[in-house]
Amino acid sequence: MRRGPFARHACLKGDMDQQTFDDFLKNVAQQTHSPSALADFLAWLQELPEEQAAAALDRYEQAFRAGEEVDKEAIRRIEESIENRLDLHHPVPVIPHTRTPVIFYLKVAAIFIVVVSMVSFFLYQNHFKNAGTVAGHRAVEAIVPGKNQAVLKLSGGRSILLEDVADGVITMNDKATGFEKKSGLLVAKSDGRSIDDAAGINMLETPKGGQYQVALPDGTKVWLNASTRLFFPTVFKPGERRVRLEGEAYFEVKHDPANPFIVETSTGTLLHDLGTSFNVSAYQEDAHETTTLLTGSLQVTRNQSQLLLKPGQQASVNAQQIVDVQEVETSYAVAWKEGYFMFNREPIKEVMNKIARWYDVDIAYQGAITETRFWGTVSRFSQVSDVLKMLEATGRVHFTIEGRKVYVKK
Repeated sequence: MRRGPFARHACLKGDMDQQTFDDFLKNVAQQTHSPSALADFLAWLQELPEEQAAAALDRYEQAFRAGEEVDKEAIRRIEESIENRLDLHHPVPVIPHTRTPVIFYLKVAAIFIVVVSMVSFFLYQNHFKNAGTVAGHRAVEAIVPGKNQAVLKLSGGRSILLEDVADGVITMNDKATGFEKKSGLLVAKSDGRSIDDAAGINMLETPKGGQYQVALPDGTKVWLNASTRLFFPTVFKPGERRVRLEGEAYFEVKHDPANPFIVETSTGTLLHDLGTSFNVSAYQEDAHETTTLLTGSLQVTRNQSQLLLKPGQQASVNAQQIVDVQEVETSYAVAWKEGYFMFNREPIKEVMNKIARWYDVDIAYQGAITETRFWGTVSRFSQVSDVLKMLEATGRVHFTIEGRKVYVKK
């Protein structure tokens, strides 16, 4: 399980001193702790400051890996207590052009990744082993995680299914295409290309259940998430390097001050940078586009609104303007690139959109939809049933699978 930087050991305060806590953890690991000791621990945990609570939960989970059954209701009470204490049911206010203390988000992330992952892991090991809460077991087995797959559409109109191409220089009709394939990486070669070739626009497209990486002619590297299109020229024109994005991608831009790199999203947002790394999520079905800056600096422009992002900041953009900028833990934005789902206070529809794109399934909602926001971390290469069971372990949402359709209800 991946953790935020605050999920670590800390100086523990309160009625349970360090030695008592250490003894309790030893008993947990040996499965000899008493119900009263567990009750004392849970009560003490709710009195700790957020960072120390995260550290204590982290150590408790490590000790618990022997397989003891977790008290689901007790853990839920902890979650609700911390959530109420931090007033997380209220939306984060819109604060354009200001800085929200990043420590707040890091503490929240650390606490709830640990809490939800604890609930999910142990309920899966004990309760779900013989239960069928996610229906349609045979159908679930046929739903596999995504993989490296994409289609390259050349400027002349020809399409190449990259799965069917061997590593090496890509040719068509014994002619070089200007591209090379290297184990999930597409390399655009600019050697021998004239400026006249800049008029030709290529497209790299990943389907649902696909991802791919491309090195552009200038050396910029781009990772494409599922259901994404990247449009780019065979050769960049002098003065600017412009690409267009539909979907989600992570960029590591080659530094070239004389030729700014520009990303244009499908809705018209412009991102200008000189040599940075950033993630852009611009799916048309999502309410907002988000751009998260990891390094360097990035100018975000939407119609008449404009701002300069600093590392660790994320901008949210709607159809008209930039609506929010805030400090974030950037690992959430790029978790998909590292092979993880990391849900950070996300509504169920945003969670299910990610699952639908990666597992190539359709989503249908039955009845009222829970307003609960979800925390948790799980591998993107887990079976879809494992991911859904993690969400079900909260007791606030349930799923049924029929064929390639997932039904969601409270």
